[in-house]
Amino acid sequence: MRKITVSRIVLVFVLILSLLLTGCAAGDKGNKAQDTPKPQAQTEVQTPAKEKVKVTLYFANKEADALVPVQREIDKPKDMVMALINELNNPGDYAPVLPKGTKLLYYEKSGDTITLNFNQAFANLQGTTGELIAINSVVDTITELPEFKKVKILVEGKTLTTGHAVYDQPLTRDESMIKK
Repeated sequence: MRKITVSRIVLVFVLILSLLLTGCAAGDKGNKAQDTPKPQAQTEVQTPAKEKVKVTLYFANKEADALVPVQREIDKPKDMVMALINELNNPGDYAPVLPKGTKLLYYEKSGDTITLNFNQAFANLQGTTGELIAINSVVDTITELPEFKKVKILVEGKTLTTGHAVYDQPLTRDESMIKK
């Protein structure tokens, strides 16, 4: 019986010793200087500035009888055509050129011609002068992009027809309305 008791005592002692050694070894790993995170200095994270691009937009003058070129610096967009139309919807200190609620639904490129498809709000052009201002504002702004020489305008996928004109052909830049 004594052999069993000594064996048990030796076994218990070995178990306790191995537990203690395992615990100490694990504890040492956590205390190493290389594992302890160093306090980070409080620094302000600098986000890179967005790249800017200069664009020329054409807005109506105060009398709304001519266009004036306006240079703006905007964040470089992924889609320049959409960005230009969005900027035309924000005239700032100038008279609006697009009818309220105008949105560009989509556009298609074909060579040096771009087809712009607007929502129905674009067809709410006010009078002959308002029509000329809106049409020329869009065409002159878009043709500032070097890849486009002609602009075809659709409303809800159909040819724009007003009381004054049928816009069934692509339009080229017309600088006669620009006041310099």
